[in-house]
Amino acid sequence: MSGFILRVGKRIRKHIVWMILLPVLLAAFGFFFAKGTLEQSSYTASVTLTLGKYDDAVYNNMEEVMSLLKSDAFLKQALGDVKEEERQDVKSRLILTNQSDTQLQLSFTDAEYDRALAVVKQMSDTFLKQDKILFTKRQQVIEKRLSALEDEPVSNDSKVDKERFLYELESTKLGMKQAKIVDPAQLLDEGNKGMSAKKRALLGLVIGFSISLLFAVLPELFKES
Repeated sequence: MSGFILRVGKRIRKHIVWMILLPVLLAAFGFFFAKGTLEQSSYTASVTLTLGKYDDAVYNNMEEVMSLLKSDAFLKQALGDVKEEERQDVKSRLILTNQSDTQLQLSFTDAEYDRALAVVKQMSDTFLKQDKILFTKRQQVIEKRLSALEDEPVSNDSKVDKERFLYELESTKLGMKQAKIVDPAQLLDEGNKGMSAKKRALLGLVIGFSISLLFAVLPELFKES
């Protein structure tokens, strides 16, 4: 065994330069090789919304909302800071999934993590902003009707009808809901993400050392056998 170790040591000393150089070269190769391709990641960001309830024909209707979110007018409003061709690109890759009659998931996949998140956040924020405006208007109409009806003098025969109308309006007001975010904008998954440059460099280093070690040991093992 001592002779085997001596021969291996002698072989290592003889080829020490390239045995060190090989791991370094493979590490460098792993770091730089196809960097753009291997690090190219497709990030999918998503946000889940629950639609409101205040008798709006568009914003409270799942089918209408799904059409609205992909409309050029809405995309221009939500993504007004980007060029038209970019908005069309978003439109083509935007995925809308109705998880129930009132719950909608909006997701977008992009090579840039920040852009994927920004798109779904801007779109959900724009939708919620407009939803709040419509909800508030509807709420104000109900409150005005309630106030007018409460102050309206009626005969004894009409008191029952008045109470019934007040009850219906109060019930409508209490049953009204704004759209809201169920799951905030977040990274849903990473598509075909490759290894990072550091991990590839480490892998290259390990492979290089392994090859160098095998080169030093295997020939002597065969001699022993």
